[in-house]
Amino acid sequence: MEKLGIIEGRLSTQFGDLVSYEFFKNLALSALGIFIPIIIYDASGSLIIAGMYLLIKSLTSMISSVVVMNYLAGHGFERGLYLSYVFLVPSILLLRFLDYSLGLMVAVAVLYSIGKTLHAEGMRLEFTENTDKEDRDRRSADITSIPNMGRFLGPLIAGSLSAAFGFNALLTFAVAMIMTSLLPLSKLEKTKTKKHINVRDVFKRKYWNFIPILLSRGIQGLSAVALYGLFTYEFISGSFGSGLVRSLDTIGFVLVAYLSAYITGRVSRRTIIAVGSIASAAAYVSRAFVSTPFQAFLVAFLGGIAFKLYHIPIFSQFADEAESNSKTEFFTLSRISKSAGMALTSGLFIIGLSQGNRFGFQAMFILAGAATLIIPLMETRIQK
Repeated sequence: MEKLGIIEGRLSTQFGDLVSYEFFKNLALSALGIFIPIIIYDASGSLIIAGMYLLIKSLTSMISSVVVMNYLAGHGFERGLYLSYVFLVPSILLLRFLDYSLGLMVAVAVLYSIGKTLHAEGMRLEFTENTDKEDRDRRSADITSIPNMGRFLGPLIAGSLSAAFGFNALLTFAVAMIMTSLLPLSKLEKTKTKKHINVRDVFKRKYWNFIPILLSRGIQGLSAVALYGLFTYEFISGSFGSGLVRSLDTIGFVLVAYLSAYITGRVSRRTIIAVGSIASAAAYVSRAFVSTPFQAFLVAFLGGIAFKLYHIPIFSQFADEAESNSKTEFFTLSRISKSAGMALTSGLFIIGLSQGNRFGFQAMFILAGAATLIIPLMETRIQK
């Protein structure tokens, strides 16, 4: 019993450090996910160029996934988190100190994408390693609610800084927060799986039912964050409004995350996923028709509630699946599939712009709504 208590205490400390790391990193990454496309659009004057940035970033993430996962498996999950700084910080500094060019856009897209992939997949592997299946729904709420305060504050601060002092001020803030996240990261213990993977391992038949859900998540993610931020900047209320819509979205995340223990104890996982997916689909479609700041902010808030309602049990379910099989294989499949969804959305957005700027955005929001309805259908098949 005493030994078990020591193990539980160590895991609790490790998980706390992981949550702290994610909080500070999210302060930066939540702002950058919205504002890098806006900065590129502002500098180039072209939504097509901003769409190309999103396309290149998505394709880089998809192509680099196997290499990143093999590095994490062989060198340690937390080593990948450290390596993410080598890519993320230069991508921000390039935007901060160099004038815009097409080459700069490509370099930023590639560097930022690799850094974000190292961070995101290292985090997922660390989460799976430092939680157990019986307690994972509650831990999923913790890892999404507390760090989501970073997602709330980051865009709000970044939007305020950019409105008052320009984009360089928010880029300086992002670098400072990324460097601060090194403090809790330094306390994580080294963990690795020593399992080499290849593309054939990733697409095993047992994972096929997850692919439509993951593609859907990629479509939703790009539409809700980068595209809705650009849409708000262009048509609604400028840079401060772009930051605020993301922050309001996150308030919905946090609210549901804190209530998740109460909800999951009284309603079945399948019902929560179905209700959350349908409500989230309605929120995505509603984005296509907003025309005032109040409408944009309200839809963002309600969309955040609906999204997190289904995302917490799905996130927990994915961690269970990864633990039951190969962590690196499953999370590589996740990254490739979500990146493919984001690349598809970026490409269709660029094509849609030929019919008008507003049409390009509206078509993608409606696509995101339709894609969300896939989730409860496929989740039923996974549970069989």
